[in-house]
Formats: sequence, structure tokens, C-alpha cells
Amino acid sequence: MTEMKILIIEDELVVAENIAAVLEQQGYHIAGIADRSTTAITLFKETKPNLIICDIHIKGKLNGIETAKAITALEPVPFLYLTAYSDEATLSEAATTDFEAYLLKPFIPAQLTVAVKLAIERFYTKLPQKTRLALPGKRELEILELIASGKSSAEIADQLFLSVHTVNTHRKNLMNKYDAQSSAELVALAHKQGWIS
Repeated sequence: MTEMKILIIEDELVVAENIAAVLEQQGYHIAGIADRSTTAITLFKETKPNLIICDIHIKGKLNGIETAKAITALEPVPFLYLTAYSDEATLSEAATTDFEAYLLKPFIPAQLTVAVKLAIERFYTKLPQKTRLALPGKRELEILELIASGKSSAEIADQLFLSVHTVNTHRKNLMNKYDAQSSAELVALAHKQGWIS
């Protein structure tokens, strides 16, 4: 993936901003910061992050673990849990979800970056082979980026000096290649795989 996007779910703004600052220094892109489940779910749908860092105890009707369940029901994504609690009840509740790493507060930046790398590595290396998709060709990537920008086949053809038929053929081939049912699904997949930003 060209860029790892991370969503932070943390209701203590200072803590969330510190996490964001540490991760940005490491080259990660922060997809957003949410302080409750409703905001988190909306941001997840909008930004399609590659990793979610989630405090177990957050504001709102759903706690962090329940939020993780709601999000993974939409689409699989790795979770790194944050908590100031290491009691058996909290750990047992966390164990009911499929998370990749667990970090106790307070933590130092080095512990955070190691936990993030571990979570990403665990999740993406355990994916079935078929989900680690082959990278599109150079021309396919160009067309994908233009589709994502909202351009029509005619506009893409104009910009790339191709015929509309050729663009439509590339579009159809991409959808067949990645088993996408629509251009929107194809674009979402391209973002998720990190092919386009």
C-alpha cells in the first residue's frame, strides 16, 4: 500500500492529537479523529482507513468494542485497542472481537508505533491470498484515478487521447478483474488497496 490511513477513536482530544502527531511523524496519514461511535462509523465509511486505533471507553451509546463490532460488520479492518484498564472483564469483552493489538495507557511513542506496525502486519499478512490483489497496470491506474475524480468515459478518453470504446473496455476489464459490481465499488476497492489516494 502506498499510504496507510489511520482512524483514531478517542474521546480525550489531547490524547488523540498526541497519537496523531506521533503517527504523522512516522509517515502515516490520519484519516480522522472521532470521540464517539456515530462519528467513527461515519468517518470509516467516508475515509476507508487501513487501521483503526480505538479507545475501549468512549462517549456515546456504544463503547469502543461495540463500535469495533459495528464497523467490522461493514468491512474487515484491523483494530488496535487503547485502554487504561487491564481488568479481566475488559479483556474478556475485547476478546469477543477480532482485534490485532492492545495497548495500555499511559504509553510512550515507541510503544504506540510498535503496536501500530504489529497490528498492520498481523492483519494484512493473515488475509487470504485472494484479497491481496494484483496491482493494476499503469494505464489502468490512470483510468482508475480519473474515474475516482468523477470524470466520465468521454472526459477520460479526451484527457488520455484514447477512444471512448477503449476507456469503456478498460473500465469493464477492471470491474471483471476485481469482481466489482459498479464503478463506485471499484473506486472504493482501489482506495482500500492503496492504489489511489
